[in-house]
Amino acid sequence: METKFTEAYEQPASDTRHETDCDKVAKLLDAVVDGEATAEEQTFFTGHLEDCVPCFESHQKQKLLKGLVSGNLKRILVPERLALAIKTKIQATTV
Repeated sequence: METKFTEAYEQPASDTRHETDCDKVAKLLDAVVDGEATAEEQTFFTGHLEDCVPCFESHQKQKLLKGLVSGNLKRILVPERLALAIKTKIQATTV
C-alpha cells in the first residue's frame, strides 16, 4: 500500500541510474578511511557528512571497525620464499 508520502518521493523509473550523493559517499568511504581519497573527494565527503546523519554514522562505524581490526593484527615476518610462493599461487588463481 503506497502512502501519499511514498508517492510524492518516489523516483521516476527513468532516473534509476542517477547516482545520489549518498551513493558517491558510500563508494568513497573506504578510500577516505584508508587515507587514499583525493583532496577533492575528501572535501565532497566531509561536506556531505555535515548534512547527512546516516552517512556520518556509516563513516564512524567504518573508522571504528578499522581501528579494532588494525589494533588486533600483528605483523609476522615469514621467510621470503614462503611469501613468494603465496604470491605466485594467488596470481595463478586470478589469471
